[in-house]
Amino acid sequence: MITKTSFSRRRFLKTSLASIVALTTSTGLAAQLQLANALGAQSSARFNDHKAIVCIFLYGGHDSFNLLVPTASGEYNNYAQTRQSLAIPLEELIDLQQNDVMHLGVPQSADALADLFNRGRASVVSNMGPMIAPATKSELLNNTRLQPPQLFSHNDQQTLWQSGLADTNIVSGWGGRMADLVMDTDTSLPLSFSLGGTNLFQRGRIAQQYAMNKDGVEQFGALNPEHSWNDTRIAHYLRVFEAADDPFTRTYAQKLKNVRTNNTLLNSGLSSVANTDIDYREAGDLGDQLKMIARMIEAQASLNQPRQIFFASLGGFDTHDDQAYLLPRLQQTLSHALAGFDADLQARGIAQNVVTFTQSEFGRTLTSNGDGTDHGWAGHQIIMGDAIDGGRIFGHMPEQVINTVDDFGDGRMIPTTSIDQFGAQIAQWFGLGTSEINDVFPNLNRFGAADFSLFR
Repeated sequence: MITKTSFSRRRFLKTSLASIVALTTSTGLAAQLQLANALGAQSSARFNDHKAIVCIFLYGGHDSFNLLVPTASGEYNNYAQTRQSLAIPLEELIDLQQNDVMHLGVPQSADALADLFNRGRASVVSNMGPMIAPATKSELLNNTRLQPPQLFSHNDQQTLWQSGLADTNIVSGWGGRMADLVMDTDTSLPLSFSLGGTNLFQRGRIAQQYAMNKDGVEQFGALNPEHSWNDTRIAHYLRVFEAADDPFTRTYAQKLKNVRTNNTLLNSGLSSVANTDIDYREAGDLGDQLKMIARMIEAQASLNQPRQIFFASLGGFDTHDDQAYLLPRLQQTLSHALAGFDADLQARGIAQNVVTFTQSEFGRTLTSNGDGTDHGWAGHQIIMGDAIDGGRIFGHMPEQVINTVDDFGDGRMIPTTSIDQFGAQIAQWFGLGTSEINDVFPNLNRFGAADFSLFR
């Protein structure tokens, strides 16, 4: 019998083999194990508290310049002239109560985000993106080597955001490299969990991500340990693999045992943690992902994981067409999901342990293509949690005017805060030391510290 959350045989083999390939290629299994021991020398055992980070990736390129909108008359008029038919009417904007930059508002569709911001529960990091090094518009136009590779390409820019490395071929993510440094090498249970699909962000040099769905653990049907009638089949299956004398098969057998052990452990941990009665409103699938993440964070005590890294996702932001209809609905989904998640964490008494933030492969052009916007560069990102300095706009807020010093061309904004600077502050809050942060973000020394502090 196969349950609704079962793996298909093909999917299980694909997932298992991918993990094994990661262990048996490159410098070889022995070298990888040596690296695991080195990276785990100061593992999660050094922590006596609990912290979790939650990355929400907005696939498609979020037009965040239509999320934060200037409301002072002159600046709004510039915005409306640039945005044309996509401009949000002034009377439909909710004021953000801040003194960091120009007067700003958010659309009524993001009313829940405005409430989070004005209550000090969330902030915004403005005009952020992948950067090779700090550079002016003139320098970027005159030296293409200062431009990140394949600007405006969905897949390439997703890679840059999730890897945090704009000019290297390293195929790991900055969340994964953080996990490398704090993982417990004495357990097979990863500390990274994805509810939003396979991603580069959580891929470490050693650390792996554990894929879940909104209902929890995904079992593989014919070898599901929850069903007693599988016991004989499972025992025989393992004996066949353990009798093999080649390292690939033995590694596969160990992988299979680890999957079974981890599934059992997670099921046990989640069984004692129920959903709250928090209303996530119209948060859709993203809300369901975050509900399960909230349960996983509460379950950490039984899982013995002082550090956890989560990934969720929301797609549909590639709004070349029909943006006036699509974007408000996406922003409503996002803001309701964030508000529901924040309330859920508070109801569980764990909000002080969690920092949540968004990423998206790029912002979009300030100018309209007639029915939507095209691929841009910099954009605004949301950060939420007890520990942050809430109700703030961090970083430089560019004018929504084309042909300024902030405009790379066609209304594509040049980043003024790098992913490295943003991620380094999150890594520091997570508990990493200076040398470890430089290992996660090897290009950080090109930028130096940001001129703001995300955390109180």
